[in-house]
Parts: sequence; C-alpha cells; structure tokens
Amino acid sequence: MTTTDPVLRRGEGRDAVVLERHYPHPIERVWSAVTAAEHLAHWFPGAPEIELRRGGAVRFPDFAGDPAEFGAVLECEAPRRLRFTWDSDEMLFELAEDGDGTRFVLTHTFDDAAGAASFATGWEACLEGLASVLSGAEVIDPGSRRARHEELAELFGLGRPVLEETADGWTGRIERQLVCSAQTAWELFLGGGEAPAGEPPVLVVGEELRAPRAPEVVLGYLTEVRPPTLLSFDTADDEPGDAVRLELTDGTGHGARMILTVAGTDPAQQEAALEQWGDGADAIAAAALPAGDDT
Repeated sequence: MTTTDPVLRRGEGRDAVVLERHYPHPIERVWSAVTAAEHLAHWFPGAPEIELRRGGAVRFPDFAGDPAEFGAVLECEAPRRLRFTWDSDEMLFELAEDGDGTRFVLTHTFDDAAGAASFATGWEACLEGLASVLSGAEVIDPGSRRARHEELAELFGLGRPVLEETADGWTGRIERQLVCSAQTAWELFLGGGEAPAGEPPVLVVGEELRAPRAPEVVLGYLTEVRPPTLLSFDTADDEPGDAVRLELTDGTGHGARMILTVAGTDPAQQEAALEQWGDGADAIAAAALPAGDDT
C-alpha cells in the first residue's frame, strides 16, 4: 500500500478531507472490500450495510438509535464510484486502475471544520485496516494516535483565530480539538500549559484570576465558573481585550473541544489579544499531547 498525507479542502460552509491510497489488488477486489458488508465490518466505522443503487439505503448497525445510524446512496457506478450520506456528512469512494493495482480515493465532507484532524487521523487508521482486509491479514487496533492527530492539526492549520468585527467591537474565536479530557484541559489552562502539582485552584466569581506562572500578574476578574467546562472573566486594565471565555465541550472522540473567545472594543488591542490567547490555546493543545488520557 502506498500512502500520502491527507489533504484538507476548504469549502463554503463545508470542508472535506481527502485520502488517497494505492492497493496492489485488482479494482474488482477493492470494490468488494469497500462495498460489501462482510468486508466493511472490519475496517469502516459502524459496519455499514449498503444497498448498491442510487437512492439505496445505508445503515450503520453499530450506531443503532443514533442519528448516525442511517444514510442514503447518492451515486453508485460499480466498480468505480460510490457516494453516500452518513447522518449529515457525505462519503465518496473513487476507484481507478493504477499500474499493477488500484488507486482508491476517500473523500469525507463535513460541517465540523475543527474536527478535520480527528477525521483524517481516523481514516488513516481505517485505510490501514482496509489494506489488511485486502491482504487477508488481521486488522489491528490502531490505538489513539494522539501524536498523529496533532501533526495533522498543524498540517491543516487548525486553531487559527476567526475574527468578527461589528460596530460595537470585535471578537476572536479559537476552536481546537484536543487529545485529552475536559478535566485535563481545565488543569492545563489553570497551570498555564502545565499540569498543576496539586489540586487545581478554587475559582470564585468576582475574585481575581492570576497568571499561573507569574502570580503577581492579574489577568482579570472572574464572571462565571463551572469546572471543568466553563470559565469566563473580564480582563484587567493592563491586559488586551475586554473579556475572555473558555469552553470545553464534547469533541470528536479524541478528547474535549476547546473554544476560546476573546472580545474587545478597542481596535488597537485586537492584535495583541489574539496573539496572547492564540498562544495560550497552542500551549494547551501542545501540553495535552503528553498529558493525554484515554477519552
């Protein structure tokens, strides 16, 4: 099997990850491995059962009772092309003869831009499983692949601030998929990118929030605290921006999703605020890798 790095295609509201592989097997054999339920069960999430005709039903028995249980076939041109929905996402398989084997291209289109590295990491593991199915070997559990997740997040340029400006001011939003739990991310935030030696500090609304590595520096004054999922504060006079909000929500399965928002009214503080809190988000994502837990 020949491998290359996944590609992230940015779209208008929807993105896609594209993975290409060369398998040293005839196209008919690869087509069977990517469409027949008895083969899909070994490498594709949810063990899909696909009715191979346009308009045919797709069912993912492993997701029974979940919105991801069902999909529908949009295109089917055996043995070269299959396109189907999976909940709100879309999958495309493209096959072509390529030298002594088959070129297989998997394209996954989705709404969750911040999840791109998670999706690509997962599909890389799945396509290794497909290679095993084709060769008749046992499919091995790929593990969490946290390091690969972070490599792809960097390759795709994920986590960059998204800026919105209005007549009332500006807001910068940074969304990152992490490879650790919300609790671990909370502790890393309060530790300035390092896990605290003891218990995390107790935070009280109305009190000061101090810089963990420079406790003489007051970052702001706490306005909302719900460990380990929400923290917001109004920034101190010497800090750029007016308010910062950290949210830790459910992610793609690799870990928690971090959403860091900084808002302000002074345009002159915008660049400094986005740099400061963007660096902070990067520090948490980097520290989450060695601190990662099974999530």
